[in-house]
Amino acid sequence: MSNEEHAKECQEQLKKLTGKNVVDCSFRAYDNNCWRLYIVTDTGKMVMTFCPDWTCPVVEHHQAHHEEENPE
Repeated sequence: MSNEEHAKECQEQLKKLTGKNVVDCSFRAYDNNCWRLYIVTDTGKMVMTFCPDWTCPVVEHHQAHHEEENPE
């Protein structure tokens, strides 16, 4: 996959945040020089994992569980 294709894929993931209310965010570094950015919105959570040798972050989406008292 070319750099242009990787950039497009990353941009598509970030666009999923458009129109959502960000209610919290946090950052965590790991021993293997990777780090995670947790973005909590009104409809769920996006986790972006970055590592120095990756061309694009891995993105996970978690839907909000409004029925839970303490959602993650």
